[in-house]
Amino acid sequence: MKRIEENWEAIEEIEDRVKEKTGDPEAGFNADTFFFGEGGRKLMIRCMYRKPKKDGFTQKYYEMNVFAKYCPFTGKPLYEETETKK
Repeated sequence: MKRIEENWEAIEEIEDRVKEKTGDPEAGFNADTFFFGEGGRKLMIRCMYRKPKKDGFTQKYYEMNVFAKYCPFTGKPLYEETETKK
């Protein structure tokens, strides 16, 4: 899977605004978890959820990262499939 660089512009623009507002040069999506490898960094979006219990749900929230194949701001695809080597 290879990044489509021009479709990352909206994500990078938001990250730049967050860096400017917070003063943190490393702020951004997945600041604590970068997924490198083939095609570079992958966008993971953190989702929060509560676990079910007998009388409803827990008060505590848990988190799960979900791989984003499309830009959440523009809807454009972030990656293109690449041929895998055999």
